Amino acid sequence: MKRKSTDGVEILVLDGRIDQEGSEELEAVLQECIEHERHNICIDMVDVKHICSSALGVLVAIKRKIKDNEGDIKLVVVNENLLRLFETTMLDKVFEIYESQRECLSTFD
Repeated sequence: MKRKSTDGVEILVLDGRIDQEGSEELEAVLQECIEHERHNICIDMVDVKHICSSALGVLVAIKRKIKDNEGDIKLVVVNENLLRLFETTMLDKVFEIYESQRECLSTFD
């Protein structure tokens, strides 16, 4: 996982398979963002091949916390299987999903 900050938005770039271990790392990084009051987060999942259910749970839980602080988590997803997973779980209604990091970043005020 790579992390960078830009103009008030934290960018997390994930890749490969996000399993239980990756889920715990993701949660730790997102908690750190909250602690440092970085409430606008773009999670780039362009190179993610698989994401486990616990990682999805982490995203939902952290999004709720961030919403309370006037922030948001937005996703960049292009993998058809992942897009289908978000649709099947109805998480495409919870998260704004974009095709590119640039497009995602442009939606934060």
